[in-house]
Amino acid sequence: RMDFTSIGDTVNLAARLEGANKAYATDSLISEAVWEKVSGEFLCREIDLLTVKGKSEPVRIYEVLKSLDQVKAEDEKLVKDWETALKRYRDRKWAMAEKSFAKIAESYQDEAAEVFIERIQLFKQNPPPPRWDGVFKLSVK
Repeated sequence: RMDFTSIGDTVNLAARLEGANKAYATDSLISEAVWEKVSGEFLCREIDLLTVKGKSEPVRIYEVLKSLDQVKAEDEKLVKDWETALKRYRDRKWAMAEKSFAKIAESYQDEAAEVFIERIQLFKQNPPPPRWDGVFKLSVK
């Protein structure tokens, strides 16, 4: 009897991330394990910490933006601004996070920032539980 669980998990996650691109308005999402292997060659930004259907452990996901040899100062600024906005979001500083994501959406025509703005607006009306760990449950296949 052979056990294909690790291969199955990898394939399942890859399929879920492909579907998640639509939810995040991104083109190329990768897991943290892949990011660790390619971060020396590509500029990436952390997008979210999520659990995918069929898994209970959260996965940190990244968007591949550009090959490092094509990166401009504006690209690096986007990543830095994004990190600030994401930290504010995870710290539940909704107004500050919303303002940061709005600036990113406007300055870079970044649709992923719009996704977080919508999520923040929902959280402002229905806050996550007090022990919220910043993990988003992705139900997209």
